Amino acid sequence: ARAGYVVGHLLPAQGSGGSETCWKRYDMADPFDSAHSLEQSHIQEGERDGRRDGLRAGLIEGRTLGLQKGFEIGLEVGHYAGCVRMWRALQQREPGRIPERQQHNIAAMEQMLLQYPLHNPQDELIDELMEQLRGKYKTVLLANARTASAIQMQLLHNGSSIGGIGNHCHLSC
Repeated sequence: ARAGYVVGHLLPAQGSGGSETCWKRYDMADPFDSAHSLEQSHIQEGERDGRRDGLRAGLIEGRTLGLQKGFEIGLEVGHYAGCVRMWRALQQREPGRIPERQQHNIAAMEQMLLQYPLHNPQDELIDELMEQLRGKYKTVLLANARTASAIQMQLLHNGSSIGGIGNHCHLSC
C-alpha cells in the first residue's frame, strides 16, 4: 500500500457482478478522532455519574456526622447544665456550703448555658461559646477541688441525691 492510502473494497454497484479492489484515500487521523471522542464522552459521563453519586454519599455522610456531633455537643452541654442544677440545689439545701466566689462562677456558667445556641447550629459563635463554657466549668471544678471530695463523701455517706440528679455529679461533677 502507498503512504496515506489503504487498500479497500468497494461494494459492487448495482448490476455489476463482483467487487473491485481499488486504492482510496483514507485520513489516518479519523479513527483516532472517533476513539478520542468516544473516550471523552465516557470520561464526561463518568464524571457526571461520579458527581451525582458523590453528592448523594456526601449528603448521607454529612447527615450522619452532623447527628453524631450534635449528640456529642448536646451531651456535653447537658452535663454542664446538670452540674449547674446540682450546684444550685446544693446551694439552696446548704446555704454557705459554696463560697460566694464560686457562686459567681456558677452564675456565669449558668448565663453561658442560657446563651448557648442549641437550636442554631450554624451560629458562628458556637465554638467560641463552647470553649468559654469548658473554661468556666474547669474554673469551678478547680476551685472546688479541695472541698469536693469531702462534700462528695458526706453526700455518699448520707445516701442523698440532690435535685433528682443522682450522685454522679456532686460538687466536683
